[in-house]
Amino acid sequence: MLRNLSGAGAVAREAPFIVIGAGTVGLPFALRLAELTGQRVVCLESGGAVQEAETHPLNRVVQHGMEYGGAEHGRFRCLGGTSTRWGGALIPFQQADLAGAGWPIAMDQLLPYLGEVEALFGLEPGAYSDGQFPAELGGSYINRLAKWPEFRKRNVWSLVGPAARSHPLVEIWTDATVTAIALDQGKVRLEAQSLDGQDRLSVSGERLVIAAGAIETTRLALLMDRQNGGCIAAASPALGRYFTDHISVVVGELVERQRAALNRIIGFRFGARGAMRNIRFELAPDAPARAELPPGFAHIGFDAEVPGGFDVLRDIFRALQQRRLPGWGSLWGLLANAPWLARAVWWRFVHKRLLFPAGAGLQLHMVAEQEPRADSCIALSATETDRFGQPLAEIDWRVSAGDVAHVVRHAQDFAAAWNSSTLAALGRIDLHDAATIGSDLAHSGGIYHPTGSTRMGASAAEGVVDPDLRVFAAPQVQLLATSVLPTGGGANPTMMLMLLAMRCAAQHGALAQGGGA
Repeated sequence: MLRNLSGAGAVAREAPFIVIGAGTVGLPFALRLAELTGQRVVCLESGGAVQEAETHPLNRVVQHGMEYGGAEHGRFRCLGGTSTRWGGALIPFQQADLAGAGWPIAMDQLLPYLGEVEALFGLEPGAYSDGQFPAELGGSYINRLAKWPEFRKRNVWSLVGPAARSHPLVEIWTDATVTAIALDQGKVRLEAQSLDGQDRLSVSGERLVIAAGAIETTRLALLMDRQNGGCIAAASPALGRYFTDHISVVVGELVERQRAALNRIIGFRFGARGAMRNIRFELAPDAPARAELPPGFAHIGFDAEVPGGFDVLRDIFRALQQRRLPGWGSLWGLLANAPWLARAVWWRFVHKRLLFPAGAGLQLHMVAEQEPRADSCIALSATETDRFGQPLAEIDWRVSAGDVAHVVRHAQDFAAAWNSSTLAALGRIDLHDAATIGSDLAHSGGIYHPTGSTRMGASAAEGVVDPDLRVFAAPQVQLLATSVLPTGGGANPTMMLMLLAMRCAAQHGALAQGGGA
């Protein structure tokens, strides 16, 4: 059932499970929870059916330190949440990314759910690497292949919305912003308001799962702590701390010698089901550099000075992802770029690759995990509030000198490995100098992969939630956002979050079948 709180008046609900957030992970989790437990789930979404603008007023934050670009951009309040704009890269971390990094869980506890996530997004099963890759990179970096769903399958509301709204045990409320969370004798009660504050929803239940994105999940955890006598922070001093992102910058150019050959090796690949894959180069699991460097990866992108056919296609597919029709300008662009599009169709079906845009240069991007630091944090503002009178999130985030040094070292190591391999015959990497890389990182703003601020830990002294995502001081509450990842790892974090979500739902299903609480 799908309902809108605006105009509903005063409403009260009770259910075994309450989920905050109907976005990338919250919506499929809520549906899976109902399917596996056979119990009612009430899911609250702060936004409406869609978010037309690129920013939302309720995502406003107070910033200190460097400007964190993901604070207001890359966050969406609506059915489907960030998945309405999401790029789509899905790839699990390597076990080596977790080892020795404070993770209280191993990859073998998550990989049993990999097939479930792949099926959800229509991904082809199989390895996340290319066993036929035609070069070795000296044992320091390995190739890995991220899997990207088709554009029409990236928006989770398009994927699971029809099933969720028709499921008899799932009740979804839009325009329902949570303003109060009360913890009471192992249960939970919360209050939500419509955007204009005129309508109110009260929900009580046995379990609360907050799946509202890393920043909002952290803000709500901090708000819950304040509204319940500071019990969470007293037990878990890491609450709100160790906030990190991946940092990324163009570190050089790939000076091509054989463009077509490069396109076949590093270009986006099309699978049998229409999904795509792209190759990246991650730090090898046994690379000696792991003793000195955090996980990271390199990938080759392209940069066209003048928009062309590729940009037109991307705009059309993004419109479809957002469940809207492309504009006339996009349709005219198809005609204007017909020659390139004809070649792109040939490459799509003959080589199964995305053709590099005409005239585009090839760039080397380096991505690295930030060092977790206690002084990089999310807090509640003491001076700024939202329209409901609740404190805004206050973010203090910086790129440290150590972070810059790690990116520079990664870039130097990878360029040396590439230029010493057989790939150099196809194109050589020319690196920017360290000063340029550092200057660019100072204005990078992160890449919207926030982690760490409600981190998992083996104990309350080390984290906010346990390996099963239960808040140490309030085990009836679970946090399901990338903020629970203790570190950023060497890959995009969404797959790790989806694996945690499927594991969490399965655990509740097993308890329900066994008669547990």
